[in-house]
Amino acid sequence: MAKTAAERKAEQRKRQKESGVTKIELFLDEQELEMLQRNCALRRPGREPYDIAEYLSMLIRIDDCSVMSLISELNKRRCKKCDEQLPVAECCLSGSSECWNTMGWHELKLKVE
Repeated sequence: MAKTAAERKAEQRKRQKESGVTKIELFLDEQELEMLQRNCALRRPGREPYDIAEYLSMLIRIDDCSVMSLISELNKRRCKKCDEQLPVAECCLSGSSECWNTMGWHELKLKVE
């Protein structure tokens, strides 16, 4: 006997859960959605545009490479105040102008230019 659409969807969700796939709901304003759709197409000229989920997944992977590279560079430095290897997540000296934790986190934050 053929399965219903609900049964097939339940099996799909089960397979995804078992493989570690997580569904995320995302709210975008009109401008963000327009930029996303435009860039999905611009990144594949003369071809089918990227699927939005595929595009966002790739952006996450690109950002992960970028932040890991940045952290690797930071690891070569030390805080001028406590002499801990950077990046320093918590420091009792935070607030001091010499402590990396006070302003150094700006080196890791996302920036829109």
